[in-house]
Amino acid sequence: MFNSKNSQVLDWFWGYFDKEKEFIPAKRNAVIFLNGEFIGYPIEFNLNTLDLLTVSEIREELYILSLDDQLPLERSANFHDFLLLSFGKTLCSLYFFPYNTKIWKTDLSTIPLGWLDGKLPMTSPKQILNSMDKETKGDSMVHSSFFYPLRGGSQFIIDRLSDDIHIVQSEISSISVVDGAFVLNNSPNTRHNKLVYTGDIRELVTILPSEVLDYFDICDDEIQQLASLQSNSTSTMLCECDSNPYSWVYIPSNSTSIHRIIMTGNFSENNTSPTIQSGRTTCTIEHSGYLSRDQMASESAKLPFNMRPIAYNYCPNSYIVHAMSSKQLLNTIANKLSSKNFYCLGRFSEWEYFNMDAAIESAMRLADQLSK
Repeated sequence: MFNSKNSQVLDWFWGYFDKEKEFIPAKRNAVIFLNGEFIGYPIEFNLNTLDLLTVSEIREELYILSLDDQLPLERSANFHDFLLLSFGKTLCSLYFFPYNTKIWKTDLSTIPLGWLDGKLPMTSPKQILNSMDKETKGDSMVHSSFFYPLRGGSQFIIDRLSDDIHIVQSEISSISVVDGAFVLNNSPNTRHNKLVYTGDIRELVTILPSEVLDYFDICDDEIQQLASLQSNSTSTMLCECDSNPYSWVYIPSNSTSIHRIIMTGNFSENNTSPTIQSGRTTCTIEHSGYLSRDQMASESAKLPFNMRPIAYNYCPNSYIVHAMSSKQLLNTIANKLSSKNFYCLGRFSEWEYFNMDAAIESAMRLADQLSK
């Protein structure tokens, strides 16, 4: 899916596509599957669908939190505290803590707040209280509306952007420096004055020999910290399921390890095979961490919509996990590398939780920098 609030990103992207003929505009229709019921998303703006006792407890906690004029972000030292100060104990216990623990697979109090910018709406307890007697659909949420390819999914975007570009693929096992130029795989024919690295920054520890790390003035302690950066893998399964109106279904319950269902069949009718019978569509279920195909199939049976597994995939690196010291470390490493014309770009190279539009924006900034 694609959307952006950056006009430069929008102009660049739509310069490659026919928005009207090749993409489908969509509204985010997400829900939370909680205690056997579908609750509107975001939950903090759909509290009227919860039972009266729970709503009363949430209202009281939000009122107490609202008496502080400081925003939750200003008062929080970590992600756990941010959630607690934003939503209160009851709402966090009901949804925010179990759901985020499922995704991040780590103590939420060890996650810093720097990654939140542009990823979550900065609502305050006072705003939630003011909305409790109104029906809100969450139009302020990130990606509340988006465009999706009519055919081909995300691969369609990659194929179009790579048209008329000569791409040479080769495995890079080593990078050395000769007279200030970068040499790939010890081949004298691969001398480059500048390199843009879009791989996993942790792999630089094995790709760059010690003398090159010394050239960049990267010390042993920084190398060890780089190697210790954590990320989560993702197990996914494509399933056939009952037709429904949703785009995403979030699942906080511990009764299944699946944390969300992505209703990919609803993004475009071309995502679902015409052999799928009427009243059925397709979706992707997601688990943070490794589960075998058989385990994923077993988990799918615990979900609503009468799932039938079709295909399975395991991705060893999907979500980066920030630690308290990672931001400072990555900034230090990036500055040392870029001072010698070696640039990091992309989610795992910059160690930023990028959506596609943010990745494009970052690439634009670097392209502008390199052109000067």
